[in-house]
Amino acid sequence: MTPWKDIRFGRAEWLVMALVFLVGLGVAGAAGAFAQPSPAPTAAPPQQPPAPGLTLVAAAATATQPATSAPSVANTGGPATTPEPVAVAPGPTATWFYAAPHTLDLAPTPVLPATAPFPDSCDGPGRMNILVVGLDGFSNDYTRPARTDTVLLLGVNFAGKSAQILSLPRDLWLPLPNNLPVTEARLNSAYHYGELYAVPGGGPAQLKATLENAFGLRIDRYVVVSFLAFEQAIDTIGGIEIDIPAPIHDPNYPRRSVPNDTIAIDFPAGRVQMDGGTALIYARIRHDSDDFQRMRRQQQVIFAIRDKLLRPETIPHLPALAQILYSSVRTDLTFEDVALLGCLGPQIERSAIQARVIDASMVEAATLSDGAQVLLPKLDQLTPLLQSFNAGE
Repeated sequence: MTPWKDIRFGRAEWLVMALVFLVGLGVAGAAGAFAQPSPAPTAAPPQQPPAPGLTLVAAAATATQPATSAPSVANTGGPATTPEPVAVAPGPTATWFYAAPHTLDLAPTPVLPATAPFPDSCDGPGRMNILVVGLDGFSNDYTRPARTDTVLLLGVNFAGKSAQILSLPRDLWLPLPNNLPVTEARLNSAYHYGELYAVPGGGPAQLKATLENAFGLRIDRYVVVSFLAFEQAIDTIGGIEIDIPAPIHDPNYPRRSVPNDTIAIDFPAGRVQMDGGTALIYARIRHDSDDFQRMRRQQQVIFAIRDKLLRPETIPHLPALAQILYSSVRTDLTFEDVALLGCLGPQIERSAIQARVIDASMVEAATLSDGAQVLLPKLDQLTPLLQSFNAGE
């Protein structure tokens, strides 16, 4: 296994193309990680410090089509303004979580058809399933017990030259393996408990085991990305373009720098050029919709990043992008794994990438005894999707 620190740009042709997968999925995953928490239950663990607000960052996007204006930003307590983007040093963020009693009957692990073996060549056969996680907050300390509100799976088929993306809701209520003191929790707390209770492999290992145990999937590798990596990566490649199908309004978007304060955010319909800060807002915004629509917006960001990475004018920026990722991403991918992905990446057409979401038809809303609202998987509806993902279809 070649350590990441020994990878040199002179050998980076494969690495550069692997970024089509890893940057596109990782940073888009991270973009959704800092959603507002559900109301705290009455029997919560010791109270966490108040969450800092979010500083207004680079909200002045520019349109690439006529009559498409940038998203406007307004303080909720005063007239609308469009402030200049400001550089603000990131501060710590709080993590919301709770442990609830064992009160729900959970379905057994589904039995899925065997997936293809791990690949050993660019031409296949084989399949690599990668867990992509967005970590809560603006710190690159990946060993802190933090929530992971954005979780998605990337499956790459080497023989078929195709890929599947599966986004999972943060509020899925699942059993936690590894004999932890907490036996059940939301999906977004699994990483937290893996770090808190020092599970071997930490948060990524606990999250991986949780998904494998609940859904019968094989997960080969993981990539964990922070907000900082997201913003810096998007800015490094010169921003991305998003085609927004309809106007979006969020009257209560949390500010980064002012605790317990919000601002109003509006995105116009049309094709909009976004820098890292604006793309982060677009992927996080949710007060005018729900988490299922938010996951679809995150997938839209994924494809926009992929498209930008494949443009010839982006190539000169890729070494700088790789340097950011080396210092900002937690992963167990080896150089050999990245080389395989980089070799295959240019061969996968956009039409060969399927993006799916575990949506409202595949879950059942439930309320715990303490009033917390969670989602229970409906395996009769969900299993066909899991089977399709596992088979690479």
